[in-house]
Amino acid sequence: MTFLEICQRLSKEASVSGNGPSTTVGQSGINQHIVQWVNSAWMDIQRRRSDWLFMRGSFTVNTVAADGIYAYGDCTDTTTSTAISAFRDWRKDTFKIYLTSGGVGGEQIVTYLDYQTWYEVYNTGTQVDSFPQFFAIDHSKRILLAPKPNAIYTLTGEYQKKATELSGDSDTPELPEEYHEAIWYRGLMKYARYYSAPEIFDDAKNNYNSIIGEMEVTQLPELSMDGS
Repeated sequence: MTFLEICQRLSKEASVSGNGPSTTVGQSGINQHIVQWVNSAWMDIQRRRSDWLFMRGSFTVNTVAADGIYAYGDCTDTTTSTAISAFRDWRKDTFKIYLTSGGVGGEQIVTYLDYQTWYEVYNTGTQVDSFPQFFAIDHSKRILLAPKPNAIYTLTGEYQKKATELSGDSDTPELPEEYHEAIWYRGLMKYARYYSAPEIFDDAKNNYNSIIGEMEVTQLPELSMDGS
């Protein structure tokens, strides 16, 4: 469902007169509220968990010789082929690297180091550039490769996206469509709270919680054997 379709569904469920907003842009009155409630509901769902699977992305970046520091904006999202913008955090257990000229057959896992270890071992004294085997993350969420690359390498991995708003009519939530109902149910809760309609609120909340429960089964990482 698109942003506009979700808004129109919320209008229908709330028995708002008319057919709901004809667009999500430039609305006023109740239609403006509908648009705002849907957007707020979508933000609530994204922020509910920091590890939703639907909010994961993959990235790639080619290093520069003697440069060991890379911000998320230097990296390309492999799905959109554009620079990462909606960034929350790195998935540190997914980083791999290979010498670009040698091809992916030489790919190796890059091991995470805490920042203090990186600082003491690889940011002190004279260092020799080489094949990066380790990385750390600094206070600005930049990737710190160690050793610094001595050539062009291709670094790949995954990252967690931050919550983003819907804006245009055709915007579609990055969520499996079977769960889109959760957005307008959450929006309906906001409608019911605004108009002091406890029966509508309770019904919407029950349906919302049911869908969220399903999402927490299918859209969260599997627990490992040690429970992590």
